[in-house]
Amino acid sequence: MGFLPFASGGGASLAPETVSVPGQVHAWSDPLTWSGRLPGRRDVVQVPAGRSLLIDQDIDIAALEIAGEVHFADRDIRVECDGILVTGAGVMRAGASAAPFAHRLTLTLGCTPERDLIDGLGSKFMAAVNGGRIELNGPRRTGWVVLGDTVAPGAIVIRLAEPTDWNAGDRIAIASGGAELPLVEERTVFGMSPDGLHVTLDAPMQHRHLGQHGRVRNALPGAIAKVALLSRSIVVEGDTNASRTSIGAHCIIAGHAPGEPFPDNARGSVGSFTGVEFRRMGQFNRTNRYPLYWHANGDVPGNQLVDCVIHQSFQRGVVVADTRGVRLHGNVVHKPLGHGFIVDQADQAQDVATMLTTNLTIRPRRVRFADPAMRDLYERRPRSLWISDARRPAGEGISQ
Repeated sequence: MGFLPFASGGGASLAPETVSVPGQVHAWSDPLTWSGRLPGRRDVVQVPAGRSLLIDQDIDIAALEIAGEVHFADRDIRVECDGILVTGAGVMRAGASAAPFAHRLTLTLGCTPERDLIDGLGSKFMAAVNGGRIELNGPRRTGWVVLGDTVAPGAIVIRLAEPTDWNAGDRIAIASGGAELPLVEERTVFGMSPDGLHVTLDAPMQHRHLGQHGRVRNALPGAIAKVALLSRSIVVEGDTNASRTSIGAHCIIAGHAPGEPFPDNARGSVGSFTGVEFRRMGQFNRTNRYPLYWHANGDVPGNQLVDCVIHQSFQRGVVVADTRGVRLHGNVVHKPLGHGFIVDQADQAQDVATMLTTNLTIRPRRVRFADPAMRDLYERRPRSLWISDARRPAGEGISQ
């Protein structure tokens, strides 16, 4: 599997080792890593099996193909490329569960002009296939909480129902108004009280939002406002053109690329994401191009999406198909086109109740897709959580 448009173009692999040193890590910034010439915008960088590369500076390349290991230095880093492919025994890792990545990491995926880079994966992708591993470990943040006190138009300070770890400069969404929380306002945090309960906003509220302690009779639980954090320090995003074209980036974890024949020796891959912000994601009306997609991946330990946020999505939120054991906990999907979370079998989720109560979808938007298979999931009535199961009547889903 290789990058189609770049097959006859430029490429850059790690320099051959004259002496094999087990565990040796090569720094991107070291010219000796590349036999004297650092990769540029037109280069596909290949990290062969058995080799380790440390990205220790901002980079702008055509694509990154990983069969060895790639890690990120302890500093702010920006990576710009058209696609990232992790395959075989390859690993791309930032931080660890016990030691999260403590800086800002931004992975921007863009392709101009629009064209498929790999059969079955399309363009603007971050993919782990045939056994590859992608592990992005950011600090765990409080993803969303219930609004404590009702706020009126003009309010500049809101009180939360429980303390948070939010900071000045974070972006938040305040959503209320019944099923699927259709009334949404976004603000930037101007300041936080020492107890983490009171948030000072950068601009006054324009609408009334019902809080947990609001004195309103017969108020349904779904009408009470939720306040969600939209900012994280690790960011995976589509390029700025996505806002114009509705063709964002997409992330896929799969035993093999969609559309390709199922190989006899396919191996499940791992996508482990904690504290990650996904924005300008999904590709409108393109099958299998979702912000987060586990596809035909079997039952492989370690797959999870924890305390992450997806916003500015052009097609659904999280889709888990023909895959078991994916942990979905504490995530926010903000204003997706279509359903927030889709799993294809009820027994696929280890705990459906936990999925319902810990994950939040804010205002899933109605959409009509041209693809008939996609229309079968009734995005004209989008749900927070849709479990498509052969044992359920057609068109029935679970809503938060």
